[in-house]
Amino acid sequence: MSDDSNVGASAIDRRQFIKISALAGGGLLVASGFDGAAHLAVAQAAPTAGLPPVADFAPNVFVSIAPSGVVTLVAPNSEMGQGIKTSLPMIIAEELDVKWEQVAVVQGDLNPAYGRQFSVGSGSTVANFVAMRRAGAAARAVLVEAAALEWNVSASECTTADGVVTHAASKRTATYGSLATKAALLPTPANVTLKDPRTFRLLGTRIPGVDNRKIVKGAPLFGIDVTLPGMLYATYTKCPVFGGEVASANLDVVKAKPGVRDAFVLSGIAGLPSGVAVVADSTWNAFSATKALKVQWNEGPQVAQSSVEMAEQAVALAKANAPVSLPPGARAVEAVYHYPFLAHATLEPQNCTAWLKDGVMEMWTPTQIPSSGQGLVMKGLGLAAKDVKVHITRLGGGFGRRGSNEFSIEAAAIAQKFAGTPIKLTWTREQDFAHDNYRSNGWHFFSAGLDRNGAVVAMHDAYIKMLGGPGEMSVTGFPFNAIPGSEVLSGKLRGGIPTGYWRAPGDNGNVWATQSFMDELAHAAGKEPLAFTLDLLATVPASPKFDANKMIAVLKLATEKATWGQQRPRGEGQGFAICFANNAYVAIVADVAVSQAGALTIKKLTAAVDAGTIVNLSGAEAQVQGSMLDGISAAWFQKVTIERGAAAQTNFNKYPMLRMNHAPPIVDVHFIPSSAPPTGLGEPALPPAAPAVCNAIFAATGKRIRTLPVADDTLKWT
Repeated sequence: MSDDSNVGASAIDRRQFIKISALAGGGLLVASGFDGAAHLAVAQAAPTAGLPPVADFAPNVFVSIAPSGVVTLVAPNSEMGQGIKTSLPMIIAEELDVKWEQVAVVQGDLNPAYGRQFSVGSGSTVANFVAMRRAGAAARAVLVEAAALEWNVSASECTTADGVVTHAASKRTATYGSLATKAALLPTPANVTLKDPRTFRLLGTRIPGVDNRKIVKGAPLFGIDVTLPGMLYATYTKCPVFGGEVASANLDVVKAKPGVRDAFVLSGIAGLPSGVAVVADSTWNAFSATKALKVQWNEGPQVAQSSVEMAEQAVALAKANAPVSLPPGARAVEAVYHYPFLAHATLEPQNCTAWLKDGVMEMWTPTQIPSSGQGLVMKGLGLAAKDVKVHITRLGGGFGRRGSNEFSIEAAAIAQKFAGTPIKLTWTREQDFAHDNYRSNGWHFFSAGLDRNGAVVAMHDAYIKMLGGPGEMSVTGFPFNAIPGSEVLSGKLRGGIPTGYWRAPGDNGNVWATQSFMDELAHAAGKEPLAFTLDLLATVPASPKFDANKMIAVLKLATEKATWGQQRPRGEGQGFAICFANNAYVAIVADVAVSQAGALTIKKLTAAVDAGTIVNLSGAEAQVQGSMLDGISAAWFQKVTIERGAAAQTNFNKYPMLRMNHAPPIVDVHFIPSSAPPTGLGEPALPPAAPAVCNAIFAATGKRIRTLPVADDTLKWT
């Protein structure tokens, strides 16, 4: 399939190119399209000290080619382990036709010229795929034109490969580096033609993460690693009860602790909860002094909230959303599924370094949405966008947590009181758990009707979740879209508990509930679960939003690779689940064993995925594997309960993570070959992992898991 997409680009006059060429020491300036608009990419390979910046050229800086041949590509989005710092430059390099060994990758700071800099919703590759291709294609077109002019031949007679332009008829070649200075004097073509995906040589191959070696060596890449001259270190303590405020604090006692420079209350700043800041000459001294902090809190109304009260409220709301009567003669199947609040529990606690100097707040932030942090600081401190500069560091885990950015306004507010001195704010682990934006808890009160042949003739879901938490249910999604008479009615628990985007928002709990209930329905109907699901998928109406044939394909592939249906001894079982999220289709099969005493072993996970074009095969596999392990970790062990308006779990001792001895020894991933545009990939494999395991537990033991985490249940069988 040929892609003849064109993009218009503003012509750049010769004088502008000469100015940038001088500034870049002979590098290449490239114009590229982003979201249909013409932008410029400035190569600044070896800037000459003392030359003034060219204000007319502050656009999209994606490609820089030095006379030495080094190709520098900018990764604009935040890297948190999902591989985007590698995959986005790979897309540019593919269209640019350079060897990956020639490429150096740098992390871009917050800059409107880069366009969408959100690393959320598995959308970084999806949103930037065409723009990155155009950036590479535009650079390649200018280089080809430079070679053609030098050789006095038509550009159409020239080809590119591995950073070299070739004119086959005359057997002449020129490296990109040798052409960089000449190319910088040429206007960018008005249109660029993208490669036919069938000719891709880099995309779809295995490329190690660009930071892998640095990470292994412990290089300072993360926000928590930032070090600046004269830096001070801070903590910020908020009320354990959500929404509470400071009444008084023993500030004098804290100020007397070793290394402490100051301790003070902050309140009345937009976007900043009331709290106590402690600033010291080291993180250790700041943490130590914080332990001595005694605060009297005005706890506020949320102190009355608890997980027990929420469960009671959920039952009452579900009764108010009671289902209509089932069709005559239908047999009712009912079940209630409940999943708890979850913390993000990122390995790197929340942190930010802020430095107010000459009226400009400069920040180093591990953030998924840098513009969000900038906006909080602008609003809270009354600064203009130009006066809040955000450097994006690598993130030690995100999973949606680092999109809210409250740590940015906390650090900036403290730095404002220490103008001229950089302040590094680091949350303690307990603060990180206690003030998360949790995955909302939720309840599904299912009722379905089966006819005499075991066909599902109606399905109702009274869905209850926290007010304001992301994720809704709809009859337009599977399996509701395959069942006539389906109904989803949602009720909301009263708010007050902070909720936010947790990996695969909404789907992470809802798919577990619906896919577990579908397995339950299959058994109630006396049907084999795989055949039951395939029959349902075959009845889904055609829709541009959901391709049932693609779901059938991944389900068949996963079950085939997992040797579905083979006879297994008592105590061993298989289960599967499917998920459509972020436009990707995923099916997962779990093989488990449960001892008579109830010890669970997950022996194998097998996934099949249709996610369109795969950019980096190594990264794609890692994303699917990591998603599955993340999903079973949460489902097996994790929960946050609310007691007196506060989180009861505030460290890993009460919020266990998946350990090596629990992880399945085999995590098998298979991709459906595709030349379609890439879909999201960092999240879709998480939701079906938990129901696949729970359905396998039922197959092994006859025990149905309807409340998470699994560890709270008894799996012992006789």
